[in-house]
Amino acid sequence: MKYRIIAFLLALSAITAYGRQPQRGYRGFIEWSNDLTSQQNFYTNETVLYTGATTSHGYQINPMWYIGAGLTVEYCNQYETFMVPVFAHTRADFQFGKFTPFADFRLGCNLGEGGLGAYISPSIGYRFNWGRKFGMNLGLGMTVKTYNVDIYDGVYDADTGYLLIQYIGHETRAKAYFTFRLGIEF
Repeated sequence: MKYRIIAFLLALSAITAYGRQPQRGYRGFIEWSNDLTSQQNFYTNETVLYTGATTSHGYQINPMWYIGAGLTVEYCNQYETFMVPVFAHTRADFQFGKFTPFADFRLGCNLGEGGLGAYISPSIGYRFNWGRKFGMNLGLGMTVKTYNVDIYDGVYDADTGYLLIQYIGHETRAKAYFTFRLGIEF
């Protein structure tokens, strides 16, 4: 029941919000960000959720194009790890009558979880305009991040009869996440 009320309120906002393009000049975003994935853990699948905050600040070049830079800090309670990407942010705001969708792309590096890795996050969404400089954004997309993992190997020592664990090196791996963002712009 609660989800139906939220969906109704969002639909009502979309119908009643006046679609106005962003104005040229400074533009900032603060968002609640969530990344969700499913991974194999031994013999079961488990869902992993990172949740946190994102901020991006930059310049609105014209009513359609925005370019800026940002930072995300997300935490996974399950594994007690952080995802901390620093990224370049570009965004295109469209307008079809009162309908105001957007597409955005974030490219940068992930500073958390095992050292430096890549961060790529395209998304699409809808912009609810509430005034000349203020709006709310709802976006869905995908996030791909890379991270480093230490690799170990077990070697049986025939002389002692023990299994010796040896460090082999590290390996870079990639993970894809379903992304949901809800935020405000100013």
